[in-house]
Amino acid sequence: MESTQIDIKSQLLADCQEFVAVTDKLSEDQFKRQVDGKWSVAEVMQHLYLSARPVARLMAGPREVFSQWGQAEMPSRSYETIAAIYQKALTLRRQAPPSMSPRPEDMQVEKPVIIDRFSGIYQALTEATNGWSDDDLDLLLIPHPLLGYLTVREMLYFTSTHTQHHLRLLPKL
Repeated sequence: MESTQIDIKSQLLADCQEFVAVTDKLSEDQFKRQVDGKWSVAEVMQHLYLSARPVARLMAGPREVFSQWGQAEMPSRSYETIAAIYQKALTLRRQAPPSMSPRPEDMQVEKPVIIDRFSGIYQALTEATNGWSDDDLDLLLIPHPLLGYLTVREMLYFTSTHTQHHLRLLPKL
């Protein structure tokens, strides 16, 4: 395993742990309460789960599926660059696509179930990076609904910066 993979994995696990630490302090009601018509913390966790799940599944599956999106023609951009591109894209105020938005039926479970679902997908995503070379992380592409085609490495960076974005938006209790 190469050092860049360890950095990505460590960052994703740290993001997950930080989010769970925040939610651990919340009562069930605080966890599920919407404020000013915005998603509850539970709904945000479900959104992050739904966003990370297809990436984890793609990375754990056969590499041939990536051929439908072609290959990168330039090196992967840095974490900071992906974060800046995402921040700029947020100014468009687009909503998450329905496939990445929490459904009412997904939210009719207790807090521990939502937290386990969220933690589980981040664990699966980090495990899915095993066996990926730096070359493959930088060569293969995944489509992103807002940012266009990203290399697999860039998509991992996006997953981290996306989690950090939502952490910053959580109410401070």
